[in-house]
Amino acid sequence: MSQERLPFRWRSTVAVFAILAGLIVYSLLAMVIGTYFLPRHWAAELAFYLIAGIAWVWPSAKLISWAAKTDAKL
Repeated sequence: MSQERLPFRWRSTVAVFAILAGLIVYSLLAMVIGTYFLPRHWAAELAFYLIAGIAWVWPSAKLISWAAKTDAKL
């Protein structure tokens, strides 16, 4: 049974657009949460923006590793 996969070129293109769209949505969401739902204290804002600034890396790394898979012939 042959499984159809996206070739490397298409996976990288899909990953780039997914990361860009995801970062736009993520940054807008973080901005709304930081503006409207956080207490007005510098320590709370610092902690939130430090965590929010790093949290996007994990899903992006998963997308990049998916896009970087080689096209192995089975």
